[in-house]
Amino acid sequence: MLMLIALLLPVVLLFVGFSVDLAYMQTTRLELRAAADVAARAGATALSQTDNSTFAVRTAKQIARQNFVAGDRLLLRDSDIEVGRSTVQADGKWAFTPGGSPPNAVRVTAPRTAASRGGTVPLFFGSLIGRADFDPVQAATASFINYDICLVLDRSTSMKLNVTGESGGMYTNDPRFCAPATATSRWMALDEAVQVFLDELNNSVADEQVALATYSSALTGRYASLCGASGNASSLDADLHTDLSRISSAMNTLSTTVWNGNTFIESGMLQGLAALQDARYARNTATKVMIVLTDGNENVGSAVAAANTISAAGVVIHTITFSDEANQALMQSVASIGNGQHYHANTAAQLRNVFKELAAVATGLTQ
Repeated sequence: MLMLIALLLPVVLLFVGFSVDLAYMQTTRLELRAAADVAARAGATALSQTDNSTFAVRTAKQIARQNFVAGDRLLLRDSDIEVGRSTVQADGKWAFTPGGSPPNAVRVTAPRTAASRGGTVPLFFGSLIGRADFDPVQAATASFINYDICLVLDRSTSMKLNVTGESGGMYTNDPRFCAPATATSRWMALDEAVQVFLDELNNSVADEQVALATYSSALTGRYASLCGASGNASSLDADLHTDLSRISSAMNTLSTTVWNGNTFIESGMLQGLAALQDARYARNTATKVMIVLTDGNENVGSAVAAANTISAAGVVIHTITFSDEANQALMQSVASIGNGQHYHANTAAQLRNVFKELAAVATGLTQ
């Protein structure tokens, strides 16, 4: 027995040492993965907040250094951190493209190899099996979707009609023609739906900017003296900003003023494009989205022509038709050109649901 024990003892010790090192290797991999994750997330957050790739890389390195792997701080090189773009694939997974534009992701490759700043990880008993250290590598990608959104809303005269029970147009002899929109009007239903949209965005962790543009048509010449007549077919009522109360304030102003006109959708869309491209406010890392609503049919300009221009600028266009009088076929075409979705609502409740769904799309996180 003594001879057998003496013979097997080195084998037992070898297995014990191997087990200890195996557990140590697994723990080190977990530490390295956790450090890579938190560094990538920090880099992506910095990128989303500043639009600055250099700052994102520096932040990722600083956060990595605050994490310990196998008892040592994780030291990264600039080359270990890539800024690029993550996009969703047909199978629902996200794919990272280094250098992709606009950037919305940071990938951190965390090595503990002979060529890395931290070097390899020494093992306790590795020399017994001819391997004194091991060299793990872990990678992590963190991405975000910032949205710059412009609401392009119809404020033609028909938006002062009641949500239910009315169709056609509103004429100058209607007492509502020279008054702000009433509580039962399509406009006030829209006002409530926009507030639902803003509330959903405010409750999200995503970083959205929203602008507001409205349109009717330019009333000049013999129509210039009409109540609410304007020489401009559209207006930018609020610039892009993360302070969404500015949109609420602009909507309140529109709800208490008099406006009239026809339906010049193209003008409103081009006004919205200008807001999304305004270098003072637009972010290079943000996905640009336009939400266009109408309750009627264009009688000035070409919304399709505007859609082609806007789509070529890389802006996604979602469209909403509100009331059965709206030209759904036209707005479906606009959404299709803009790689977006078309929604239809007949009631105030349906309209609120549409805006709630659109807000959910804008607040989705990636990984």
